[in-house]
Amino acid sequence: MTTDLDKIDREALTRAMSIAMRDPARAGQLTEMLTERPWERVAVFAAYCCQIESLRLRPFDEAPCHGYLREGDGSITRHPKAGRMADKLIELGLSVYEPEPATALKRKSAAR
Repeated sequence: MTTDLDKIDREALTRAMSIAMRDPARAGQLTEMLTERPWERVAVFAAYCCQIESLRLRPFDEAPCHGYLREGDGSITRHPKAGRMADKLIELGLSVYEPEPATALKRKSAAR
């Protein structure tokens, strides 16, 4: 995980951490993770958890923050459905780490 996040991603990840920490069990998990991993990596996990909940994803669905994944060989794989939502978020100047991506997309689209 790179630490050179832009302002939009960092703000979305900060919100995701705040939302995820509201659940006492998740807060304990994230706090423990922070003892072993960099904040950015833990915040990405928090965004993933928030997206699963807010989008009501099923176990076989991918979250927009996993719309594009870097493989071990350096190549990038795009998940069809999650990649489309990630593309929409980016197109509207939002982060793929939005904790509530559908709400953020609706809000941004309405403001246009």
